[in-house]
Amino acid sequence: MKKLKKLIGWVLIINLFLFNTGAIQAVELTNNQKNLNYSQLYLNQDKYENFNRKIFNFNLKMNRLFARKIHVLWASIVPDFLINSLNCAYYNIEYPKRLVSSLLQRDFDAVKHETKRFIINSTLGIGGLIDFADKIFKLEMYNEDMEQALAKCKVKCGNFLILPFISATNTRDIFGRILDFALTPTTYIATPVAAGIKLGLLINRTAHIQPIIKMVESNFLDPYTIAKEFFGVEKYIKLSNYDRKKVLNSIKPNDDEIDLVNKEKQENKSVKGALLDNQKNDIVVKLTDELKADIVLNNYNPQNPVTDSMRTALFDYYSEKPKFWNELSIWNRDFSKKIKTGYAVLSPQRDKYKYFYILNKDKFAPLAVIFPSVGEGAGNSHGRIMAKMLYDEGYSVIILGSHFQWEFLKSVDKGYKVGLIKNDIKYINLLVNNIISQLSEKYNRVFLKRIAIGTSLGAYSILFLANEQYEKGANNFDKFIAISPPYSLLYAIGQIDEITSAWKNYPNDLKDKVAYTVAKIMRAYNDKKELLDNFEKLPFTNYEAKLISAFVFNQKLGDLILESELIDNPNFDRKQIQDEINSMNYHDYIEKYFINKDVSFDEISKITSIKSISDFLINSDNYKIYHSLDDYLISENDLLELKRTCDDKLVLLSNGAHLGFLYREEFINDLKKEIKLAKN
Repeated sequence: MKKLKKLIGWVLIINLFLFNTGAIQAVELTNNQKNLNYSQLYLNQDKYENFNRKIFNFNLKMNRLFARKIHVLWASIVPDFLINSLNCAYYNIEYPKRLVSSLLQRDFDAVKHETKRFIINSTLGIGGLIDFADKIFKLEMYNEDMEQALAKCKVKCGNFLILPFISATNTRDIFGRILDFALTPTTYIATPVAAGIKLGLLINRTAHIQPIIKMVESNFLDPYTIAKEFFGVEKYIKLSNYDRKKVLNSIKPNDDEIDLVNKEKQENKSVKGALLDNQKNDIVVKLTDELKADIVLNNYNPQNPVTDSMRTALFDYYSEKPKFWNELSIWNRDFSKKIKTGYAVLSPQRDKYKYFYILNKDKFAPLAVIFPSVGEGAGNSHGRIMAKMLYDEGYSVIILGSHFQWEFLKSVDKGYKVGLIKNDIKYINLLVNNIISQLSEKYNRVFLKRIAIGTSLGAYSILFLANEQYEKGANNFDKFIAISPPYSLLYAIGQIDEITSAWKNYPNDLKDKVAYTVAKIMRAYNDKKELLDNFEKLPFTNYEAKLISAFVFNQKLGDLILESELIDNPNFDRKQIQDEINSMNYHDYIEKYFINKDVSFDEISKITSIKSISDFLINSDNYKIYHSLDDYLISENDLLELKRTCDDKLVLLSNGAHLGFLYREEFINDLKKEIKLAKN
């Protein structure tokens, strides 16, 4: 222990003088900032950003060329359950580093906890291959390491760095890794056989990052920024022990939060939502005599509209099955593995637009085209789940991305700005026609029956697509299914902007509140099955749900603004653009790119409202709209107007807010009926 303390002392000295960690302060959030930037909140200034970006891109390239192929090979040889068992065993071997880290932090509860786990898993768990400590005794893993001990010893984090093959780190983390290495028993076994085993264990431990890397590469315009933000908040969660269930459950709301919760309760009493009357066990759900639920979601237990909307993440619950082979394995025959990638041209001088598709074996199978929510790329998870549902019903399926998204912007004419549906519909039509023609010619297909199905902004888009067909006879879709479309685009934008500014309610302990909320997301995702099986309630307050939603909305808008500025100014100042992104919300986006002396907000409001296509909605019967009574992106008056316009072509659900009913069997069963009817 004396030698270890001496080593840590040297680390402190080297860290202080060589890297000058104390001279750097975290970036402050500015007063005019509208969007919360995690990098500013959790990391020091990115002093070596140019170097870091080059190494980051190098690492991505090396991953594509070598690491991913090795991981695919490994995952194709070793079954998924064995990969998990080997990871558990290696975790068990690393007990000394966690023990020493906990001792140096004087965290004796962790010392006791980890020792119990080690003894149980080393004996009953056959050397740690089976995590009996967690499964039987409910002793979860504590992911302690030596960087946490250094932080406890007041070592500053230092500069953010990207190193070859190591990726995101900082100066304190580097020394922590060195100490971790020194405290791992396998470090001192140097036979060729042991070296081979250690290499296999390293490959085994790192294989899980491939799906994450692929997701970040394919969904975000600037993967470097996302990686930096994730690194910052993840480190803070670890250092605060928010990754422990016991710590999360022990945190009590402070006075400010209690006041905010009480305020939320008062707001929820007045907010448009379902009013429940229990009459002889029959539930009648209504807002007015004209607005009644057509589909009642029994035992939904609504919390608040924003939190309820987050239940859309449970949409994939029923499609989840235990897998014998890892996701990377060539033997994994999950539905997503069958989906193919295609490319379509929207403008000859611009990038090709990437889309996904899967064709049914039947040459004359009907075709379904999926339009996702705002800012989603074609690879979005909901699109794939919806595609499986349609494919199982006998459809061939095309999955598109949102037209309000950076990949779409990269594919249309240079200088064009997306966001006004009256203009965007030209490109949406062109895209759909090009893809259908491409697939028909390539695979000799005849799509006699066609349906379009969309969620949120995708639902909004297909209604305008349907209106275009109604007025001009384009596309020849037989059915349009719109799920939670906004009625007034500007109203929906205003609601989103209110959500994205909610972080300002906690200016004093924002750092802790955000990290705590992110930790709860991670915990909720891991316990998703338990959440759904035992009770229908997400563990988030209205404020926390707004923080989560704000990150998603801001990231989508930020990528779109970044791409717009890159097109207009290739020799951009990265900091200047980031400052602009931080200071812009959706309202500002409309104002910057569309408002001028000839076009006012009133004019924008008229041409982007569903009311502008009311002639189609009244006179056509080839569409179906699903909405919930408590969707916060549509006002009560607009929902009433939509009902009067659409009559029985609008199906109202009792709960779910915005898309928070997608996973419910009542909705899924009704949707399947519509899908089947459209085939005939």
